[in-house]
Amino acid sequence: MTYEEARKLDVLAKQLTENLMTAAICAQEMCTVARTLDGAAGGSGGRGVNGSASNPMHQRQRPLLDESTLSVMWKGKTLHLGQTLTFQVLTRLARRPNQYVTHEDLARDVWENEELATATIRSMIRDLRTKLRDGGMMDLAVAIRGHNGRYILEL
Repeated sequence: MTYEEARKLDVLAKQLTENLMTAAICAQEMCTVARTLDGAAGGSGGRGVNGSASNPMHQRQRPLLDESTLSVMWKGKTLHLGQTLTFQVLTRLARRPNQYVTHEDLARDVWENEELATATIRSMIRDLRTKLRDGGMMDLAVAIRGHNGRYILEL
């Protein structure tokens, strides 16, 4: 096997892993929503055991990302990001919300280049935030935070 073939297999394996994780997260959220709807239909009025509201969609909503149109859907709004890299950065951050992603991880996962300049990544994050703000998704833009060479989508 050549180096190039091994590299392609590595890239495909990472893509498969990412897609499987996304599918698992989606399945988990679907089960949560189904349980909520089930509870509401059962007469509990969507209330938990302690009487508090138990709608998980209000507790932790995640952006929905459409790879076919390079769009993000958030709180009833849809925004076409228009640039593959901008979309991929958001996808990478949304894959593991509330967990920091290092510059090195972003460079490797989005650009496939671990030696990418930090300024390039900062610029792309700034562009992503601007597009989200301009598209009416201010709270999603604010949820993308940076700290000491790491970024997080804080939901």
